[in-house]
Amino acid sequence: MNFSLLEDFHSKWQDILVIGKTTERNGIKYHIVGMTLSDEAKLYIIEPYMEPESQNRKGIRNHRRMLKEHERHGYSYLHCSDLCLDDVHLKIQGGMGSPMDSDNYGMIQLFFDMMGAGWTVPEWLKDIDWENLILLTLNIAEVSKLPHLTPQTPITITHRPNPIQHIIEKTVTLNVGKSRSFCFVDNHGDEVLCHINSVALIDVWKNTEKELNNPKLAERFSPEQLKEAAKHSYDALEQCCPKGMCYIGIEYECSKNYDLTFYSKQYLKSRPETHQGSSHFLMMRLKPDQETGTHGLPLQGCVIQTPVPPDTIKIPAELFLYHERVDEWTETII
Repeated sequence: MNFSLLEDFHSKWQDILVIGKTTERNGIKYHIVGMTLSDEAKLYIIEPYMEPESQNRKGIRNHRRMLKEHERHGYSYLHCSDLCLDDVHLKIQGGMGSPMDSDNYGMIQLFFDMMGAGWTVPEWLKDIDWENLILLTLNIAEVSKLPHLTPQTPITITHRPNPIQHIIEKTVTLNVGKSRSFCFVDNHGDEVLCHINSVALIDVWKNTEKELNNPKLAERFSPEQLKEAAKHSYDALEQCCPKGMCYIGIEYECSKNYDLTFYSKQYLKSRPETHQGSSHFLMMRLKPDQETGTHGLPLQGCVIQTPVPPDTIKIPAELFLYHERVDEWTETII
């Protein structure tokens, strides 16, 4: 422990709004703690941590088996899009879920500051171990002043739920620099046409270096913060994609409004590796430059995060699953 670590965790709020409302759905309780305002406004929600049920099956535990066994427990409030406090409308722009950690001094400070502002821990939450909880931190867009709230103020939250995941396991051979089309049958029995417009190799080291050297980052973060971010990024790359190797980027069109996920055969057959530290996880997305593809359908992107040499031409792969989007819905909390 040193004082520089405390400086990293220390936060000064311009304002704090205590909400302190509990909601229950399907026998599970969630608690909306409140909001803070500093450089931007944030909303904090405590949710239960639901560990996927382990399934005792014989055989090799490779990535294919793990993906098929995994039961998705999306955080219920992580994908919220709007928050209304009476007649005040707030737009939510993303967020993150973090395990409740007694070693996270910033998290402890947040709760102390909330208590100082009048937050009372509800009785049902007091004796629950932190290891069984998740803290969601949601970003609120374009807020210069926190709204006023009374115990009678109704709260309406618009949910943008996780898409429904369907496993498909269709073999597809990808060729760098070439396009192709194929069909698959979805969960409704409909034939879906997929056009792969391009397959390209992505130099993730070069892309990461370019992002870290963006002048706009220097306007928002100190040199020490940028140095620490670079260290975490390069540590993650070392473990996920060694320097000199590439990921595979796919741009595709789909005749139904689905998000497709491809994996290499090599990855699906392999067993999970043990990584050092927490920085090994690095998720990438590919956003095409054009909105519409050559077949007149929305153009979408996917990254196969299996390292391959830069001279790779052919990739044995699978369209492993697709995601079916779910309509938004709202709930009102009194």
